[in-house]
Amino acid sequence: MKSGLQMTKNRHMMIVIVGRPNVGKSSIFNRIIGSRKAIVESASGTTRDRLYADIKWKGKEFTIVDTGGFDTVRGRDMTALILKQLYAAIDQADIIFFVTDATVGILPQDIEFSNRLRKTSKRIYLIANKVDDKSQTDKAMEFFELGIGSPYAVSAMNGIGIEKLLDDVTRSIAKPEPSDSTARPVSVAVVGRPNVGKSSYINSIFKEDRVIVHPVAGTTRDAVDTELVYKDRDYLLIDTAGIRHNTKINESADFYGSVRSKEAVKRCDAAIVLIDGFDGLREDDERIIDLVITEGKALIVAVNKWDLTTGMEMSKYGDMLIKKMSVLKNYPIIFMSCKTGRNVTDSLDLVWSIYERSRVPVKDDDLAETLRSLNNAPEVKNKKIKLLSLVQEGTTPPAFVFGTKYPGSVTENSKRYIENFFRKSYNYEGVPIRIRYDRMKPVRNK
Repeated sequence: MKSGLQMTKNRHMMIVIVGRPNVGKSSIFNRIIGSRKAIVESASGTTRDRLYADIKWKGKEFTIVDTGGFDTVRGRDMTALILKQLYAAIDQADIIFFVTDATVGILPQDIEFSNRLRKTSKRIYLIANKVDDKSQTDKAMEFFELGIGSPYAVSAMNGIGIEKLLDDVTRSIAKPEPSDSTARPVSVAVVGRPNVGKSSYINSIFKEDRVIVHPVAGTTRDAVDTELVYKDRDYLLIDTAGIRHNTKINESADFYGSVRSKEAVKRCDAAIVLIDGFDGLREDDERIIDLVITEGKALIVAVNKWDLTTGMEMSKYGDMLIKKMSVLKNYPIIFMSCKTGRNVTDSLDLVWSIYERSRVPVKDDDLAETLRSLNNAPEVKNKKIKLLSLVQEGTTPPAFVFGTKYPGSVTENSKRYIENFFRKSYNYEGVPIRIRYDRMKPVRNK
């Protein structure tokens, strides 16, 4: 790929879960990974993009992938996009889990899909799901007719048959080589309102259709994790569903998608909040920015669709955003176009530098100098505030504690001055800062 970008260096064996809609693919995915990462709904078509998770099973490591359902109903453009993602996942796969529904038996779509899968060179495991009682195992036997081999009778609901399936699959997977590396990727949540270009951002980074892009809002429903290496740096990009205000959520899948997006913010190291350059800063944009800052994550505001704006200078547009939401003066604003690729990879460099700054602890000598400087500053000294001590209690985000005789005497103006002093002294642009004031008695000389 271009611009020094590549997929992760050491790829695990990849197992892709496929099948027609509503056979329980996402339920099996969730059962294997041990959490509800994929949204499960009774309505078909809930899963659209590819969902990845790295798994370790009895010392063996592999990557499991959930996909959208195989549905060849004509006249639905979303169906074509889902199928494109499904076929891309099959091409990537080393092993395929072909899931069927034991409660309804073989359907024409199962036959059509099995014929297609047999033309691949992939190793295929046929799974008859929804065998929720061992006495119902005979229901799985009719799937021999598909000509793919002996079916595994499993239940995603209660876990029947899952352990045997994984034991058999991983028997041919080699144990990983010991590694001294303890580095982990920097996780970056790409968040924003529906239809601001989050999925287009991911696709622009990879120069391929990694996730579905569609003009209908709400296309992305799950949080989709994708690893990459850029300039020898490891990233984990998290594409998310659009975050809407609760009163605007109509479907349960949209609700769970919004919940997943908020969870993605909580588990990320940094967030890129995309806003629509043509629409400007909306109320929901402000809520999302507040969420990122409240969670203490490094933040970049990316004004997308800049190619559609005319007659506006970047500096004036940035000033307009800050005037509407003053906290943005502390965070970088980047102007990009996911359509043309302008400044898209630059955002990765910016994320890295901001995150690295947030991780570095301040030296004790520098903290002592900061304490002296603040006590001599008119904005503190004239308010008769005496800061007695200063310690750093954490990083990512940087967190500091001042000891003072009367914490309640520190005015809001003084707090703002102190925060700005930290930002300028330690180059904390893009990083939330936590500063608190604890009661402390002065130490008297004996």
